[in-house]
Amino acid sequence: MPGLVTYVPAYTNLLKYDGYSSFAAVLRNNLHTGREVVEFSGVSANEFEFLASDRNRPLKSAKLLYNFLAEVLTIRMPGYAYEVVTGLFKAMVDQQLFAMDVSSEFVPLASPLTVLGNWAKEPDACWALESTGDLTVVLEVGASESAPRLAVDARGWLETPGTAVKACITIDLRGANNITIDVWRLHGRSYAIPTRNRPSLAVRVQHVEILNREMGPEIDGWMTDENTNAAPTDEIRLAFAMFVGRPAATGREKDIVIDRNLLIEFANRFWRHQGRRLQG
Repeated sequence: MPGLVTYVPAYTNLLKYDGYSSFAAVLRNNLHTGREVVEFSGVSANEFEFLASDRNRPLKSAKLLYNFLAEVLTIRMPGYAYEVVTGLFKAMVDQQLFAMDVSSEFVPLASPLTVLGNWAKEPDACWALESTGDLTVVLEVGASESAPRLAVDARGWLETPGTAVKACITIDLRGANNITIDVWRLHGRSYAIPTRNRPSLAVRVQHVEILNREMGPEIDGWMTDENTNAAPTDEIRLAFAMFVGRPAATGREKDIVIDRNLLIEFANRFWRHQGRRLQG
């Protein structure tokens, strides 16, 4: 069955969908409460199509996730932290790609509503191939969202039949203002007995934590090789081919590397913006 083939999230605190007016009122009432996820049950596919249109959205920057089978609509409420960390991270990737003079081969996007299998979702940011328009790298950000929810997002983007996504980057902002960045890729498992239709599973291949210490950011992380052997790292590396659909061909073309210095600058800028927001 198409869709989230490895894990179906458990829905809690569901609100019964009771028409557009009630829906819009609930979102507006929760805008400044600190609640970051609001979920509605009983939303038909036709109702979702209506609610997802630009002219009918009560909160333009809210992110949508819809399960066609369960008829559940999940709203990720707007948040300043989401917007800042998404913009800062995306800028680091885009700057390196533009410096390689390959801007005609990829399209940096914000949050296009994408239907895959039995679900529809809006990423926080993404990159698509110019030649096909297919999304190949997506970015998902979470704050109060649990790590399992971000994992579900990553696995959905990578494991759903028909997807063209090669990597999902998740950024978790929970806890003590620390930042956790994971890169997820598909990993084909080996089986003792060859069998058809064995799905590849999405796994974390890179993990970096940026800890907010009094003496400055502290970075700790690991990355795995093709044999899933882990080695320490203090950088994020994203394959060039994922963004443009071909191997590097010139001296200027290379993998995207967000090294320790860039990660420290990224974290410091995020924390600085957060501090200004809290003071204001």
